[in-house]
Amino acid sequence: MMAAALLAGCEPQTSIPPMSMSQYRAEILERQATAAEAVSRSEGEAAGEQPVASSPSGQERAALLTGEITTSMPAGPELFGQVPDPTEIAQLRARTAELMADVRDERARATSERVMEHAAQLLGQLPLPKKRELSLRECIRRALQNNYDIRIASHDPAVSQTEVVRAEAAFDSVFFLDWSWNETDAAVPDDSPRAVGDTRQFSGGFRQLLATGAEVTTALGTNRQVSSWETKAAQPILDPSYTTDLTLTLRQPLLRGFGLDVNRAQININKASYGIAREQFLQQVNQTLFDVESAYWRLVQARRNVAIQAISVSQNLATYESLKQRHDATQIEINNSRSRYLGRVVTYQETVKNVREAEDALKNLLNDPELPLSEHIELILSDAPVMSPLVVDHFAEVRSAIDHRHEIAQSRLAIERARVQTTVAKNQTLPQLDLAFTYNVSGIDDALHGSFTDMTSNRFLSYAVSATFSYPLGNRAPRAAHRGAQLQESAAVIALQRVTDLVVQEVNTAVRTLSVRFSQIPTQYDSVVAAERNLRALQARAQRVDPAFLNTELDGVEQLANARARLLQVIIDYNIAIAGLEQSKGTLLEFNNVVLSDVSPGH
Repeated sequence: MMAAALLAGCEPQTSIPPMSMSQYRAEILERQATAAEAVSRSEGEAAGEQPVASSPSGQERAALLTGEITTSMPAGPELFGQVPDPTEIAQLRARTAELMADVRDERARATSERVMEHAAQLLGQLPLPKKRELSLRECIRRALQNNYDIRIASHDPAVSQTEVVRAEAAFDSVFFLDWSWNETDAAVPDDSPRAVGDTRQFSGGFRQLLATGAEVTTALGTNRQVSSWETKAAQPILDPSYTTDLTLTLRQPLLRGFGLDVNRAQININKASYGIAREQFLQQVNQTLFDVESAYWRLVQARRNVAIQAISVSQNLATYESLKQRHDATQIEINNSRSRYLGRVVTYQETVKNVREAEDALKNLLNDPELPLSEHIELILSDAPVMSPLVVDHFAEVRSAIDHRHEIAQSRLAIERARVQTTVAKNQTLPQLDLAFTYNVSGIDDALHGSFTDMTSNRFLSYAVSATFSYPLGNRAPRAAHRGAQLQESAAVIALQRVTDLVVQEVNTAVRTLSVRFSQIPTQYDSVVAAERNLRALQARAQRVDPAFLNTELDGVEQLANARARLLQVIIDYNIAIAGLEQSKGTLLEFNNVVLSDVSPGH
């Protein structure tokens, strides 16, 4: 009932700031970090005290932080310069030329220029005729509106809500009409007077079930009877005769079937089922948004990995061409270099394929008719990965997950539903004891209006009170049903404990992943810089090349490409870990500033 462009009548109302998603998230993360640092300073500056967090009981406990925020994080241009997007190759080429201008070795400068020129040629083959620029914010909006899983899941709460209405309808008043016509010609002995009868009955009224289990029936009926006898002595006084009756009947269970909890049980069960369906829908939206964010960043990774591999291919080609021009190089060394170069070409072709597959994966999550899978459309992503530090209070994150995770809410509703079923099953073990009361007012005349007038005079009043009791010997079936309901309730409680532990484990994993990935970024960047300096030094050597030196240089090319790929992997994993932490807490919608609201069908 809360979804995007849903056939069941649910559409999301998204409220996202008019900035890019990466800018928005960076601002949020910066605020969190600033707030956490301020709290930590104010609480610990007196005597080096550790940060504390308040538990629900009011007791203070040490806050579990992901660790100190490193101050050695490289600047954005330097960092993303090592893992550029294909659209940034021109800027990277200009920046590389500026850096190489201070290098005295002419051969190194020429090699760098050839590498960037060839890389630009390779990346020039990547674009497709049709292009679409997408931000993460735009992808989330499109997924909310068009994703098939969200649209399918949105029907379940709507269906469950109809079951609630259906259960409530059991207490609706029922209007009924009954009509019958009976003509009799009774068989009698030859010496007895023969009688022919014509009886017509008509009645109507209202019947309603009350929340206490009582059934109330109010009926007004008319009976017309015409008799034809062979002897006048047997002829009735009124012929035809009209009888009008007003009857009020009340039947109330006193044991089994008595009480609001029992008679409204199906309503409460269906309401719990609706709540479960609603939480399952929100869980699906939460999962879909995480999948969209992961696919978005994986496409960012695939595109930037193409640039890394293009530069690696170009560096292998530069080594190969440089080796061919040397008079002291043997054919074995040239072939070895050529083999490395062609192997990198194959790797580059694979990375291009990975880009197309990553584009299809993102399109298949968006399900946007403007981005059909049947058309080759290049997706250019405008959001750069977030590099802002995030300070996490472990205890607060776990507490938030317990409060917001949809699986825990589902388990709690399942317990509530099981308790209602246990209450009903317990009531069914009681004996059946029903009390009935009937009140009747009658009137009779040879005309219809006369019988009605006679009835309103209250001349003929009748009362009846009855009781019905029944109890199965042994009562085994209701007792077994009650025991089964108790076991199901116990299982639901255990399921809640299991789900809670799984949620806590997911939060722990998400917090650790977030902390480790962020701490790996500067270290891996230093590894890239070292590998880059090592390769430049090797390529600038002018002495005779032997097989060992050639392998060292080719290994240096591969080492640099692998180091850049690992750096890119760590950066992307960090961004996915941010979304993963919010997903593990069940707050990814709030983190993306997405609000879902119920909308009636057709709007």
